[in-house]
Amino acid sequence: MIADAAQWFRLDAEAAAKAAESIAVSAGAELVEVRDHEYAGRHGLVAVFVMGGEQFAFVPGGQVTVGFDGDRFEPTAQQQASFADSAHQYGIEGDIRQFTDSVTSSLRTVTLPPLLVAVNAVEAGAHAVPPDHPEIMRRVDRLRHRPRPAAEPAPSQVEWSNAARVVLRPDWSVQAAWLLGSPSYDGEVARLAGLGQRLLTPDEWEYACGAGATTLFRWGDNCPDGDPWSATTGPHHGPNLFGLHIGQDPYCEERTAVRDVVCGGDGGTVVCGGAGSFLSWLTIATAYRDPGYATDDSFSTMRLRPAIPLI
Repeated sequence: MIADAAQWFRLDAEAAAKAAESIAVSAGAELVEVRDHEYAGRHGLVAVFVMGGEQFAFVPGGQVTVGFDGDRFEPTAQQQASFADSAHQYGIEGDIRQFTDSVTSSLRTVTLPPLLVAVNAVEAGAHAVPPDHPEIMRRVDRLRHRPRPAAEPAPSQVEWSNAARVVLRPDWSVQAAWLLGSPSYDGEVARLAGLGQRLLTPDEWEYACGAGATTLFRWGDNCPDGDPWSATTGPHHGPNLFGLHIGQDPYCEERTAVRDVVCGGDGGTVVCGGAGSFLSWLTIATAYRDPGYATDDSFSTMRLRPAIPLI
């Protein structure tokens, strides 16, 4: 089995397909595809699998670098100006590099295991139900008959917060379905363990997101104007180098295997507070940490990204 990231990135399409077939057998998953993929000027091969109705992508391990060094950050004039406005408004001390360094995890080299990682984060508290469950059928039918272009296919996944989630085929038939209850951190850890899955560690989450990129964001150091929640287009949309939809919305932060560390957002606090463009984008930086974001066990919603260990 391919376990090392450097080795995976060197494979050609034929060798990657053979490696993916071996992974599928080992994990008891169905191999969906191995495809060439480009993201932010980097090229790689993405391997996608299905397990229990969920899509997973292969994230190789080995010795990798995660975290961020604020001293090497070269902000643009636009980022500098945005930060200066925010610093004046909120009394932030230090320059943009010092602040960025203070809210990102430190640069470090770690050794990680190979994993299958869920392509999409999911809302916690889910329990599987038959695809023809009456509540599921009612919700899908209502969604299907909303006004939309006639040729538009069904969305691949739909989630009704605190209620239900489905995986749909292009013809609107339900491939897999879940009803959502009240989540708890310990409950989700136990539920995943029963499926042979687990939460990502913060190191694993960062590598799954950045895929070895040394820049502030997985696409580079720059960021658009505005904020990532409002932007309907931009480098945060679409799959990353491993084929994951990750770190796209600061309101959709993800829980990790460390209870008080969340990744991929801040619950929308900065965007909602109108803290400025740069600070808003910073909340979806690969190594972003909100030191004031405490977790407890009384969530109304909670998002997580299941992982399947391969060794």
